[in-house]
Amino acid sequence: MEIIKKISIGSLLALFLMVCGCAAEEGPVFTDIEIEEISFSTDIQPIFTANCITCHNESHYTGLNLQEGFSYNLLVNTSSTNYSPNLRIAPFDLENSVLWHKINDDGVFGGIMPQIGGPLSNFELEKIAAWIELGALDN
Repeated sequence: MEIIKKISIGSLLALFLMVCGCAAEEGPVFTDIEIEEISFSTDIQPIFTANCITCHNESHYTGLNLQEGFSYNLLVNTSSTNYSPNLRIAPFDLENSVLWHKINDDGVFGGIMPQIGGPLSNFELEKIAAWIELGALDN
């Protein structure tokens, strides 16, 4: 009986450690306070700078330059070159924002972006989603 008790305790301990060790998705979960504080200049532009401007610069064939100082005006309420009349970013509307579909790789508007360096992290996706849903402000 004591052996069964030791095996049971060992099994429960192993299960506990396994559950505690499971990796969560990248990045923290947003709270309402954090979502209200999303800023284009401090939260969104750095994502574009780190992941997109290798290709999306002043010489990109679609004219979509995601470098600082150009990206906002070329994204928000602007028709997509390849998927016109759809908007690159439709404020308050993820489902009608071409960029959102491109970075989520859902196939609605072609392949995933960025093509170089791998997909954006869940944390970066959450920031962009929150920013669009809050109206894609230039702040």
